Amino acid sequence: MSQSEPRTRLLVPLAFACVYFFWGSTFVAIRYSVAFLTPGFVSGFRYLAAGLILLAWFAVRGTTIRLTPRELLRAAILGLLLLTGNNVLLGFAERSLTAGYAALLTASVPMLIACAESAIPGGRPLNRVGWAGTALGLGGLLLLLYPVLRRGFVPQGVTDAERAVSIGTAILLVAIASWVVGTLLSGRIRSTVEPLLSSAWQMCIAGLVNVLIGTAAGGWRSAHWTPGVIAALAWLTLFGSLVGYSAYTYLLHTVSVAKVATYAYVNPIVAVLLSALFLHESLHGSQWFAMAIILVAVATITASKTSQQPARPAELTEAAEAGEAG
Repeated sequence: MSQSEPRTRLLVPLAFACVYFFWGSTFVAIRYSVAFLTPGFVSGFRYLAAGLILLAWFAVRGTTIRLTPRELLRAAILGLLLLTGNNVLLGFAERSLTAGYAALLTASVPMLIACAESAIPGGRPLNRVGWAGTALGLGGLLLLLYPVLRRGFVPQGVTDAERAVSIGTAILLVAIASWVVGTLLSGRIRSTVEPLLSSAWQMCIAGLVNVLIGTAAGGWRSAHWTPGVIAALAWLTLFGSLVGYSAYTYLLHTVSVAKVATYAYVNPIVAVLLSALFLHESLHGSQWFAMAIILVAVATITASKTSQQPARPAELTEAAEAGEAG
């Protein structure tokens, strides 16, 4: 047994714990923060700080942080889709949606990506088990969205709270679509840059754009810089982006992608528990049943991929850049 094996046995469960807990907690931190700051600021300051820290780390190591124009364009496209289109809209959605509900709806991302991969040319088709999981997951999504679908996304004759939930759900669905498109493109716009360096530039570019969006939305005038907000932003930056992402990247190069993908059905559980503990929010009624269905479906789809061939380096890059949707 090599000397690195005991260290790996210790680091792998620790890395899983970081991805499971920290990424699940981001939904709660965002939900809390957007009550005091515009969503552009919550996402912008978080990613700009994380990106700059990563670039500084590369520079200290003596690694060049310069990108070619093509690589910079790639980083900008993916950053705007994954971290602006998704994360800023997630913040707007969470102004009216509970953290648990948002995390649960976001858990549909692996299922939607799997469906899209089966439909587009050159994609990786699902097997029978995967399609069974997809059908189950769609049923769970319809159950989760039934109250909104029943009254419409811009309903009339309902309470302000019900209207806010419907509009927030519509915004979150657009955010999820942006993440899915960005994830699919990340595997098709090939890169020769180290994934972590590319992601650092994505964070910097998207973070700056997000801050500008927040500024245009009047964020400086409406901001309430409480100690809790500062702590939440620090948590999102250090643990949600830096520690969580580093742990995720480590796992991608240590265990199978299918095992790493289990975060998609653990994060919502963490978000629901932390939301109940810190924000006194909870799922209700049929949402609990929908959660069980969706999580079983995501687990089924993930399990259906374990018999496929190991991921190629390009696929590892795609998975790394499709990590955190919160």
